[in-house]
Amino acid sequence: MASSRACAPPVALLGLAAALLVAPIALSAQLAGGTGANFGFATLSPGFMPDPHVATIVSGGSVDVGSLGLGEGCVGYATSRPDYTVDLTSPSEHLRFYVEGEGDTGLVVAGPGNRIQCDDDTRGLDPMVTFETAAAGRYDVWVSSYSRDENLSSTLYVTELTGEVSDVDSERLLPGGSASNFGRTALSAGFRPDPYDVRVTSGGAVSVARMGLGASCVGFATQTPDYIVDYSAGADMLRFFVEGEGDTALIVNAPDGSWHCDDDSFGTVDPTVSFDTPDSGQYDIWIASYASGANIPGRLVITELSSQRPQY
Repeated sequence: MASSRACAPPVALLGLAAALLVAPIALSAQLAGGTGANFGFATLSPGFMPDPHVATIVSGGSVDVGSLGLGEGCVGYATSRPDYTVDLTSPSEHLRFYVEGEGDTGLVVAGPGNRIQCDDDTRGLDPMVTFETAAAGRYDVWVSSYSRDENLSSTLYVTELTGEVSDVDSERLLPGGSASNFGRTALSAGFRPDPYDVRVTSGGAVSVARMGLGASCVGFATQTPDYIVDYSAGADMLRFFVEGEGDTALIVNAPDGSWHCDDDSFGTVDPTVSFDTPDSGQYDIWIASYASGANIPGRLVITELSSQRPQY
């Protein structure tokens, strides 16, 4: 695709669903409340965490975006409905949408008041749209394929961070994957032996505190989880703790996507994260070093016994 930037919207914008109709329809009128988007919607407030907000998208559709007369950079083929919708609760100084896909994609974002922006190839073949002084309201997002009948697996990112995209991507933890630094195990309620433990080493380049996950979410860790536990629920309590040769922190992403962190527990510099009535699913675990550049050997302990806790 040709390189492009924002599209200046007409006062009345032809909606994608009305591509073959004479009467113009505003893009923002396509979805009442944003509940009909192809791949979901999110309500975000300024300062949202985690940042970036991430959604999985498949690009493409039958509507020729370039034929709608939206402006330079508004290209490719998309569906009549938005692929994703973001409801921004309050104004934000900076709101950015960008896509990473498995091919050549385009991006159309319709903000409040039919403020339309499009992009084609800002980052290689990947598009990016930025709203400075973004108004509160609904943002409808279309991810188009440059070629007709092409559907590309893509990831949509929404961020308020102002740094380079490469910096944003490299400065966050990545939950929900299959890779881990020190292994993965499946445990069911009542597992034996209890406690279960594994040798680990803390530390990494990601500043956990900069992600704003919570007051106890501190230290430096790798993007990839250090360990993954696939848990089948049934116990009253599930606990993770670390016993290390220095000051560590613990970050756990639970099956529901929530973040849980700890720094010092039980009078030690070792961290503990406990779940009452834990859910089944994947628990992604990071062992962070409190100090940058430190790599501290130790052991990660997993238990359902309340008597088990750091002893160092």
